[in-house]
Amino acid sequence: MPLVSVRNLKTYFKIRQGWVKAVDGVSLDIDRGETVGLVGESGCGKTTLAYSIAQLLPSNAHILGGQVFFESDATGEKYRSEYWRTAEERMGRDLQTAQAELARLPPDSGDRESLGEKAARIQHPLSSVYRTYLRDEIAALEARIRELTPKAEGGNAAARRELRDARLRLGAAKQQGDLIDLTRRSDGSLREYNPKLNAVRWKQISVVFQGAMNALNPVYAVGDQIIEAIRAHEDVSHDMARKRVEKLYRLVGIPVDRIDNFPHEYSGGMKQRAMIAMALALDPKLVIMDEPTTALDVITAAKIMDEVLRIQKDLHMTIVIISHDVSVVAKVADRIAVMYAGKVIEESLSNSVFYKTLHPYTEGLLGAFPSVKGGRRRLEAIPGNPPSLVTPPSGCSFHPRCKYAKEICSTQDPPDVFCEPNHRAHCHFAADFYAQGGLTHL
Repeated sequence: MPLVSVRNLKTYFKIRQGWVKAVDGVSLDIDRGETVGLVGESGCGKTTLAYSIAQLLPSNAHILGGQVFFESDATGEKYRSEYWRTAEERMGRDLQTAQAELARLPPDSGDRESLGEKAARIQHPLSSVYRTYLRDEIAALEARIRELTPKAEGGNAAARRELRDARLRLGAAKQQGDLIDLTRRSDGSLREYNPKLNAVRWKQISVVFQGAMNALNPVYAVGDQIIEAIRAHEDVSHDMARKRVEKLYRLVGIPVDRIDNFPHEYSGGMKQRAMIAMALALDPKLVIMDEPTTALDVITAAKIMDEVLRIQKDLHMTIVIISHDVSVVAKVADRIAVMYAGKVIEESLSNSVFYKTLHPYTEGLLGAFPSVKGGRRRLEAIPGNPPSLVTPPSGCSFHPRCKYAKEICSTQDPPDVFCEPNHRAHCHFAADFYAQGGLTHL
């Protein structure tokens, strides 16, 4: 069972020019105890994906589709898949009807917008949409639970077992465990603060923010800021929290006598280690590290990544590392997901991404970084510029910059091609590249 399961996620930002499609239909599973690297050019949607998982998005961010399940129950997950299939069959029929009606309507019809919105909701459903299509099943389960509860409370063992099963099914049908459901309305806009998130943020999912100097309050001692975070989530004394901070400082390699120093008294590397200590303060199950080596020299960056690797092994944590530097991620990641224009365009185990590359963008990204092994070679820049996420290209978003592009690439969005069980690529010709041993061998 994955610790985090992202399904068909769409996170857009509303601006004057329209919608910025920062995350556009991303699916990604993060298993317990593994380190996943998210790589890609600046502006490709890496940070927005991570902040969608942690639900730390600004007010102009709208999640228009998809789900983010955290620490799902294995039995409930089995039932959830069953209800997904049932709902999606019904959605498919409604989608066909909506698309047929759209095809019949004239271009200037006022009904086109509402029909288009309905089709979009079905194609990228939120949990609220699933509940709408499972209304009958949910009502039947709730009635069954009301019927079974008195019998189970009366000591009937068979009724207790059936009641437990019915409750698991109801949770699955209602899509319980979806973090987006806690913060977003049915239109994807932000709700008021939900106290249930306090049990998840920091205690279960924590973030090491990009730019440690900006993330730390300059007028408070660093140790006091970590103590405050601990006491805000747990009922512990100041002295107990301080002792925990001392342990955290030893864990990340900061001298304990620096606890009472202010952020400006720390070096860049120490500030980054302090941010890691703060993220680990409540023993979270998932730690998201957003560009943890930004603005650090290569020596300090290497030391930070060594610390991350050691801590991950010692604590068996699940880590997501965001970076545009493939070499940083390669050192620590078990699996790498490459993002481009709001989509995951390739995902696999780290070795496969390097030695059996299946997407032209990944090939270009690897070619733009020097290698310390093998002969010297000229670095190759990817031609052109990243696309606008307000008006992305038709078809494959990478086709204007791709040396392998053909006519189909400009007209049809490619599917996710699974060439191996753990290796997928968002490319029309991924199977051909795989048959030839990958782009790194061409």
